Amino acid sequence: MSETISVEAFRLLLDRAGIRVKPESFEDMRNAYTLLQAMRERVRTSRGYDAEPAHIFTPADR
Repeated sequence: MSETISVEAFRLLLDRAGIRVKPESFEDMRNAYTLLQAMRERVRTSRGYDAEPAHIFTPADR
């Protein structure tokens, strides 16, 4: 998992996005951002076609 973002850097991201956060929710949001970044790193890796399951529909005989 990636390191926790600094308070200053996270506040800058929120300011740029125009997001206002209550002071009591700030630390929760900052910790959630770290978890989202870790998930983003896992999702944005390049994969081959064989990494996805085949989507094949075979109708049943009637």
